[in-house]
Amino acid sequence: MASRSARERLLLHLVVGACRDRVHVSYPRLDVAESRARVPSFYALDVARGVTGAIPDHRAFADVAARAGRSSLAWPAPPDAARAIDEQEHDLAIVRALLDAPAEAAVRGRAQYLLRLNAALRRSVVERWARGEAAWSQYDGLMRVTDATAAALAANRLTARPYSASALQRFAACPYQFLLGAIHRLHAADSLDAPQRMDALTRGSLVHRVQAVTLRALGQAGLTPLTPESIDAAQRILAAAVETVADEFRERLAPPIDRVWIDEVSAVARDLRGWLTRLADAGVPWRPDYVELGFGLPRHDDRDPRSVSAPVVVAGKYPLRGAIDVVDVHAQTGRLRVTDHKTGKDRTGDGLGIGGGRVLQPLLYAAVAEQVLGAPVDETRLFFCTVDGGYRERPVPLTPAAVRTAIEALEVIDRAIETGTLLPAPEDGACARCDFRPVCGPGAQHYRRHKAAGPLRDLQELRSRA
Repeated sequence: MASRSARERLLLHLVVGACRDRVHVSYPRLDVAESRARVPSFYALDVARGVTGAIPDHRAFADVAARAGRSSLAWPAPPDAARAIDEQEHDLAIVRALLDAPAEAAVRGRAQYLLRLNAALRRSVVERWARGEAAWSQYDGLMRVTDATAAALAANRLTARPYSASALQRFAACPYQFLLGAIHRLHAADSLDAPQRMDALTRGSLVHRVQAVTLRALGQAGLTPLTPESIDAAQRILAAAVETVADEFRERLAPPIDRVWIDEVSAVARDLRGWLTRLADAGVPWRPDYVELGFGLPRHDDRDPRSVSAPVVVAGKYPLRGAIDVVDVHAQTGRLRVTDHKTGKDRTGDGLGIGGGRVLQPLLYAAVAEQVLGAPVDETRLFFCTVDGGYRERPVPLTPAAVRTAIEALEVIDRAIETGTLLPAPEDGACARCDFRPVCGPGAQHYRRHKAAGPLRDLQELRSRA
């Protein structure tokens, strides 16, 4: 380490000694990415010592650099372009002067050189301007069928390939999110930063896997339907399932911070103890006879052995794939009930049907279960099985009108693909929960408010359905 420091100091002396007229020295005073000021470089202090004969106080040195550069986090460039140390500072200084000019006519066109020098900047500026226009265009997203897109869109119609119900629900949140996630099959890049919390996807997968292992073990032990008298034995089975599944996930994921992983697994165990207690206290004799009942997916040991590998076609034309969390059988009447477990917050309300197109799973899963099991389903519901969800049960009435509404939602989505109308039209708050915000940028919701409503009539009608 000492030899490396001495070598770098020698290189600094050689560089300064090679200059004929004057030396310009700079250091990165601002860390724009971290939104903070940097401390002066040791080499900058060395240069000051060479000029003055003494090492200056680093705080005083930083103050002098701030007054000389006059750049800020809000605009990291000096007021005078002649004092810029690189191309970026020079261009920012030019633009700042143009923005501050009192007369618009005097500066019109003065920044055109930037678009000629940088093709990426030109593309970004043109696209940002086009997105601000009232008319939809190709700069917003997919808005029409062309010769280049016709075949791809036809191959992704709801009648042409199977979708999962969770993928179809993305359309109501934002059609462009549905395009990127369900059709292009993009997903967020893995973060290289050590997480401070378990991500929602991993947590949901862990919860569902523990539930499946627990429910199967309870059935094998003859403890279903669950009752208050059998809850202690059931809790022991749950604890063993948490330990086993957590070890499996830990081996596969290799979490970077043990403390975070241990705390998050403990929180999952706490949530599921509450879930199991509520099952026992319900007082209704339901047996979870079918757990993770798959359809349209490859066979897997984690799924119910009575799963089917072929997609299930609903309404005679829409193939679906996925897995139903639980199909309960009433111990006395033999009636079927479909349960879809949710691990997040309950953003639904009373009188739930399709929730504006955001809640398609209960009705679609009921139609699938009837075909796979060859028996009618009498009930279907969402069960928010964590503390965050308040352990709320949201039943969905299985009326002919409700089923028809779900099929109409599929028709709307299929029509949007057929016509190539998959635009960035997020519902309120959707961008904050979307993995594709880096693709759209921060202004998608703002642009949407200024756009023509015509291409979105089907979407607006879908969102109005309870």
